[in-house]
Order: sequence, then structure tokens, then C-alpha cells
Amino acid sequence: MDKRFIMLASGGLMVIACIFYITSNALPSWFLEPEHLSKAQFDLAESSIGLWRVCLTVFGVHTCSDHVSSCESIKGEHANVCHKMLAARAFMTLACIFSAISATCLFACLLESINKNTNVITMIKIIPFVCFIMGIIGLALGISYTTVTGPEIISMSLGAGAILAIIAVILNLIGAILALIIR
Repeated sequence: MDKRFIMLASGGLMVIACIFYITSNALPSWFLEPEHLSKAQFDLAESSIGLWRVCLTVFGVHTCSDHVSSCESIKGEHANVCHKMLAARAFMTLACIFSAISATCLFACLLESINKNTNVITMIKIIPFVCFIMGIIGLALGISYTTVTGPEIISMSLGAGAILAIIAVILNLIGAILALIIR
């Protein structure tokens, strides 16, 4: 295969992964209460949990509030959940940054003749994998954080934010593998 085509494909996948990472990080819907559960138990109430916001809809009125930005005032078992949320935010934000850097480096190599430099070639092979590691850790922590329900078992389903993060991680992995085969 042509080296430029592989760079273009890898860079394109990293751009799409970056868009999905950013969108999933911003959405307040990593987990949702299913319609049948919320309607039966809470009479027309629905809630969604994201990494940065929590939203509640009661009788058609939609309200959202920001999560705390620090865990200093939270004690006990809830502190662990808070720390998990902050770690998920950090890793997902790092995945956003590294995917953008990776795509930029791949396209810079494609457009310029700097791809003869072995340091640049090494960098375009390593950064997508670093991004993948950040993304998979952020995804795992995010899903773990949003599914914590305490002593009661509440049935919840994956929201758009978590689904986009899963797709971003898959695209990131494919882009990283393509970057690895660039010579």
C-alpha cells in the first residue's frame, strides 16, 4: 500500500476519533434511566449522568447541573466515586488532546517532506497508541463512575456519550494500527 494513503487514512480516523472524544466528553448522557423504569417508578421523570453534568427531566422540565470540580468536601464512599469521576474527566480530556496532536502530526507528515526524519516517524507511531491508552482508561473509568448506584440496583442503559466514547476508542485503535504500519 502507498505510504501517503495509509497516513491519510490514519490521520482521518484520528480526526474522527478526536471529534467523537470531544463530543462524548461534553455530553451529559453517559448513562440514562430507561423509559419504562423511570415512568413506572418515578412518574414521568428521566435522568442522565455525564462526566461534567447531571440532567433531570421531571414533568417535561429539563434541568442540568454541573458536577463538583473538587472532591475536598466529599467524605466517605462518595469520595471514591468523586475521584473516579475526576480521573475519567482527566483521561478523556487527554484522549481529546492526544488525538488532535496525532492527527496534526500525521497530516503534517503527509503534506510536508518531514517524514524522512526518524524522530517524526517514531512520534506518529507512538502518539496514537498513547491516545488509545488514555481513551480506554477514560472510557472504563467513565462507565464505572456513571454506573455506580450505591446499595440499590437500578437498571440503566448506555447513553450517547458512552457510545461515542466506545466508537472513538475503536477508531483510535484502527488509526493507531495504521500508523504503526507506516514505513
